[in-house]
Amino acid sequence: MTVFCPECGRRENLTPRNWRCKCGGAWEYEIPDFFDPGQIDTFDSSIWRFRNLFGLEFDNPYVCLGAGWTSLLPAKIENQRVLLKTEYISPTGSFKDRGTSVMINVLIHQGVSHVTDDSSGNAGASLAAYSARAGIRVEIYVPEYASQSKQSQIKVFGAELHPVSGVRKNAKLAALDAAQKGVVLASHAYHPGFLLGQQTVAWEVWEQLGHRAPDWYIVPVGQGVHLLGVWLGFKRLLNASLVNHLPRLIAVQPENLAPICRAIQRGLNHVSAVEQIKPSLAEGLAIDNPVRSQRILQAIRDTNGKCVMVSEDAILSAQRDLARIGFYVEPTSATAVAALRSVSHLINPNEKIVIPLTGSGLKGAPMF
Repeated sequence: MTVFCPECGRRENLTPRNWRCKCGGAWEYEIPDFFDPGQIDTFDSSIWRFRNLFGLEFDNPYVCLGAGWTSLLPAKIENQRVLLKTEYISPTGSFKDRGTSVMINVLIHQGVSHVTDDSSGNAGASLAAYSARAGIRVEIYVPEYASQSKQSQIKVFGAELHPVSGVRKNAKLAALDAAQKGVVLASHAYHPGFLLGQQTVAWEVWEQLGHRAPDWYIVPVGQGVHLLGVWLGFKRLLNASLVNHLPRLIAVQPENLAPICRAIQRGLNHVSAVEQIKPSLAEGLAIDNPVRSQRILQAIRDTNGKCVMVSEDAILSAQRDLARIGFYVEPTSATAVAALRSVSHLINPNEKIVIPLTGSGLKGAPMF
């Protein structure tokens, strides 16, 4: 299947070893720009209800764990009415399952039997689960400081877990080294199938809102694949004249590590790696320079969006506030709610705001 690099324009056929463009950019699928609602399999409650719209080389998934069709529930936070997309009820407890489900099926179709990735925990747990389901050998490299609950979850699926000392980037370098030695890199940051799977959240929200787009979408950003999935998914609906606007995207990062927000503040078209001085409670966002950073900047600007930095105290407070109304999420997920106060003055009372709750609080010890 043809992929393209949005950074240099190169087009090639995707192979397991050809996991990124020669320029270093991340591939995206070159898929048809149509979106026919009649192609949705409404009897399927997983992301594979959209399989006829993926444009993949196979008709049905080889393996499935049921990711998708998460609830969209109303709540009132900071005196603001919002809709919470409960991504944390996915099979392994995070939104990553959408992307992994498509990526692992692409790799099975290509005959891959041994994969690796780096992760702060959620992507690793997701890849470990889907690899177990598929009978694929998997090695996961995590920072040594990653949540013990996440590390245990990775191991319980039978994955080979490799904790790496030092900063988050060291785990990435270790996975890349394994890929250089012949293991296939099944990267949640690089693989176009992973990004394709993330588009399904936009299509679900569109269905759940009665075939409309929300006005705002507030999302935590580490590698930014959820934000990009929402952007690309709604752009496809817009191009098909199925919505009349794109939601304004609000990217949220912790003050302790916010390379996207810093670039937006300075009006830059590129992102420079930012050194993390202090660790953040939002460990899933500890990415000093996201792989798809240029596309993230493009998505924010294309939707007249913003990037908001939040403090550690605000993250903890948001996690607590969500728990008090019945939603137990990890700090990474709570960052989106923590940003609500910073943008509420921009939102009209009748506008719809969607906030994805991306990861379960059971992934780590309670912080309060």
